[in-house]
This record gives sequence, structure tokens and C-alpha cells, in this order.
Amino acid sequence: MKIEINKNAPAYNETQLLIHSPAEQVYKILSSINDWPKWQSSVSKVQLKGWIIPETKFVWKAGGLRIKSKIHTAVPPTELGWTGKILWIKAIHNWELIPEGRSTHVIVRESLEGFLAGLLNKTLIEGMDRNLYELKLEAEKRE
Repeated sequence: MKIEINKNAPAYNETQLLIHSPAEQVYKILSSINDWPKWQSSVSKVQLKGWIIPETKFVWKAGGLRIKSKIHTAVPPTELGWTGKILWIKAIHNWELIPEGRSTHVIVRESLEGFLAGLLNKTLIEGMDRNLYELKLEAEKRE
């Protein structure tokens, strides 16, 4: 990853799951950013113009908050990461996809820094768990 997660940030989480779908399919779902609202319950709107490459910016709305993001890593089908800003909080979000035959071991990590970011740790953990499970459901239904 071009930008690593800050494990010492006030809010940090790492979670993982085995998805019974090839890494190429899982990556395709994750990198189809404009389609996030179709499978992520917390995402209501996304606007990305351009390619899924480093420095591409996108704006999205999740949990009622407007987030300005920029892709920092895009290595199909194993790595996708972006940074984001919500008000005064800076986020780093990284996905690592490890092919295991026709399945994929998915590891997702996120850190939040900034004023009062530590108050969001429980929300971060719950949201990442839900998001990973929704990714699993979407990828496995396409198999």
C-alpha cells in the first residue's frame, strides 16, 4: 500500500473474512465505486469521475456524512486503498485481497485521526464488519 494505516490512531480497526469468490470478482465489486450504494447499506451516494488509479478523487455519502476521498493504491486484484476527509477527521482505508483458490481471504483496515476521532471507534468497528459481510454477500451471489 502506498499509504499505510496508522495502528496508533485514536480509532483503528482490522477485520478479515473468507469470501467464496475469486479475488478478481471481489476486486471488481470493490473498485466499481459508483455502484457502492447497490450493495453497501450505509452508502447512499457516490460520484467518481475517472479511472480507478492513484490520485483519482471521489465524493460519497455514508451514514449521512459527506466524504471526500482519493485513491492512493489500486493494484488489481489484490490491493485497493483510499484516504478520506469527513469534517475534521482524516481516514485511511485499505483492502487486501489474498487469493485462495476460488476463494479470497479479505483483510480490511481503517484508521481515523483528528479531533474526537476516538469517539468513533465503536462505529468504525461495527461499520467495517457490516461492510465486509455485505461484500461477501454481493460477491458470493455473483458466483
